[in-house]
Amino acid sequence: MKNTIIRLLPVLAAGVMLVACGKAGKDKTGRIYMPDMTYSNAYETYSASEIATPEGNNMSARKPVEGTIPRGFIPADEKIKTNEAYLLSYMAKNHFTHDPAKWQEEYDKAGALLKNPVEFTDAAKAEGKRLYEINCKVCHGEKGEGNGQIVELPDGGDGPYTARPPAYSSRLKEIKDGNMFYSISYGKGMMGGYGFQLSVNERWEVIHYIKSLAGISAEAPATAAK
Repeated sequence: MKNTIIRLLPVLAAGVMLVACGKAGKDKTGRIYMPDMTYSNAYETYSASEIATPEGNNMSARKPVEGTIPRGFIPADEKIKTNEAYLLSYMAKNHFTHDPAKWQEEYDKAGALLKNPVEFTDAAKAEGKRLYEINCKVCHGEKGEGNGQIVELPDGGDGPYTARPPAYSSRLKEIKDGNMFYSISYGKGMMGGYGFQLSVNERWEVIHYIKSLAGISAEAPATAAK
């Protein structure tokens, strides 16, 4: 009897394994080693959840609550936290909705609200030039005359992009720093926004450089961080 049981042990073990691996239902397996890995508790992108907004939106991917600041959006840097101009620059995303219907209203608000917190130095201008040549030169041209390589061909003919930007020297003196920041961040006219390509600090450095192209004397603002 004992020998018979010993001989049957491999058969019983194989049977248990087959049962464990067998299908318990159409969409679910039987016993599994790590169920939390197989059946994730996370929501799939753009799937419905059991929690809905007061308006009835139960999608898993939603826009941030208006007026809130995303975790980590403002750097943990005392130079920024204690400087109003820097702080407003980093919070600009929460001040503006970039609603096309409110574009002019927000553009004007940015002009009144935002000041350049980056002190004008040779280093800031040099970095602004480097960033300008990567992101802006292709349309606005080397000297900001609106004749970038996709606007005007080397032989003087029209390039593939027919919307010619105005020369900085003819328009920039009428535009406030905050307006420039808003345009670079969210776009203006045919120009798309560069809020993802350029950090807040980099946008202000570019503004220093394009003002120098327009012949505007740069003065260190009173709010410049030390």
